[in-house]
Amino acid sequence: MEKSGKFRKKAREILFKALYSYDLKGGDIFEIIEEHIKETGDKFSPEIMEYVYSIAKGIVDSIEDIDRIISENLKGWRLERLGYPERALLRLGTYELIFSDIPDKGRVFVDILDLAKCYIDNEDTLKFINGVLSSIYKKYNKQDIKV
Repeated sequence: MEKSGKFRKKAREILFKALYSYDLKGGDIFEIIEEHIKETGDKFSPEIMEYVYSIAKGIVDSIEDIDRIISENLKGWRLERLGYPERALLRLGTYELIFSDIPDKGRVFVDILDLAKCYIDNEDTLKFINGVLSSIYKKYNKQDIKV
């Protein structure tokens, strides 16, 4: 894989869109990813696609744990009340921060918030997403908890 890890930013955008659709209408996450790629007409590098499929599989396999962790860190909210974009970003961020072994966890925050700015563009929502992910990251890394 690329040394810089820049391929992950594009992979996160693909994953965000796929998770949004997956949450909205259900189905097979891998078919949703394939549909999205066909619709864009873009050719993505093997590094991007390998990362997309790896993270998608991890999220689907761990969705109950991810949703539990997010729910535990929502103050005054229920997961079901969140919008589809917010849920997709929180699921992606939570998986990468807690379950994945990527070296640059700080970059996860930057990319998730960039996606939120691009697709949601609401300052309160950005703060909310950052706050929830920060809480999750601090809680699980501080205690070195295995989920």
